[in-house]
Amino acid sequence: MSASGLGGQLDDMTNVVMLIIVVGVGVAASACAVAAAYVYLHPGRDRDVRDRLARRWLVATAVLGFTVIGLRFVWVLLL
Repeated sequence: MSASGLGGQLDDMTNVVMLIIVVGVGVAASACAVAAAYVYLHPGRDRDVRDRLARRWLVATAVLGFTVIGLRFVWVLLL
């Protein structure tokens, strides 16, 4: 097997791994956003508690969203 053939396989594997990671973190961010909406709109708790908990979920959504953006830049650098 030549070195160029191995490099092509590593590039393909890198793309698959990065795609799985980016999609996984994106799904986690979406789940956090849905959880924030559910916690905020669910009528079982005090309003202050709902606001605080929803804010925490939204912070997690933002962190994961920026992580996805950063991972996309890393992915481009790896190409």
